[in-house]
Amino acid sequence: MSQQGHWKASALAATFSASGGFSGTAWGAARAPHMSGEIGFGMGFGVAAAQGGSHAAPEAEARRQKRKASSEDDESMGSSSPTPEPAGRKTRRMADGLRRSRAADAAAPNEVALDKLLEPLEEKSLRQLLDTLVAQNPQLAAQVRQLVPKPTVTSACSQLERLERRLQAAFPYNKSGPSADDYTYHRVRPALEELRDTIVMYLDHFTHYGLAGSQPPVPNALPHPAEWFDLLTHATDVAVRMPKWDRPENNAIRRETLRLLADGWLRAIMATARWTAEGHIVGRDMLSQWALQLDRLSAGAADPALFRPAAHAFQRSFGHRTAHAPPRVPLETTT
Repeated sequence: MSQQGHWKASALAATFSASGGFSGTAWGAARAPHMSGEIGFGMGFGVAAAQGGSHAAPEAEARRQKRKASSEDDESMGSSSPTPEPAGRKTRRMADGLRRSRAADAAAPNEVALDKLLEPLEEKSLRQLLDTLVAQNPQLAAQVRQLVPKPTVTSACSQLERLERRLQAAFPYNKSGPSADDYTYHRVRPALEELRDTIVMYLDHFTHYGLAGSQPPVPNALPHPAEWFDLLTHATDVAVRMPKWDRPENNAIRRETLRLLADGWLRAIMATARWTAEGHIVGRDMLSQWALQLDRLSAGAADPALFRPAAHAFQRSFGHRTAHAPPRVPLETTT
């Protein structure tokens, strides 16, 4: 062994001898219980601490008691209320949430104005949207009815034209032209029934209130019988153009529509006669035009008997003979 190594071994032996060796313990064992609270590691460090720590032991015990009391306080606080979150951690969490919120706002599109959403919609889509709103909120029906413009004879005639075009579009394609068989009838029947129902609806609406100026006054009445006859002429033209089918029973819709229109002509003639009897004036040219239209439509109906009562009433009321009214027999005079 070298001199330096011999010196180190001698120093280590002297240290062990002075400090009592391993204090009766194995390597790494704790110090005996009768010693201070510090822990020895079997190398004399515990003894050294005890020799120089007469004042350190009470201080260590005081620190231990303080830590124990602090721990008990924390446990008692934790049982009654949650442990407060450190300020730094809370600030970071709030900042992260704000960044995520801003990112979500930046990714979401801005709201588009309602009028811009409705503008590209077609008429059919708008009607479906309105029907859905009213169906889901029945209380809106009265409000919508007040806001929608009142129907006019012109708007009613335009609606009948649209429904007639829809009826024609419902026919299945056939290179030889529209067919009148049962298959075609069942294909177009929904459109045909809608057209009939709309004609009846407008007929009842405009004839229900009568004519303005009648006694007693009638609200929502037509201002002049010319509008009444314009609607009747247009609606009857549409009904006359309804398709005729091979099977007779399939023509019931057309025949029923024409019968209701003929009754409407009769009621309009009688109401106009009362209107003129109250002092209102109808021009002779207008009366002649109505008589010609009645003749034309009666001939197109292929059933003159439907319009015969209206033709008789027209002759009795206005003195105009139509093709379907018998000639007036002059009264004999005596000299």
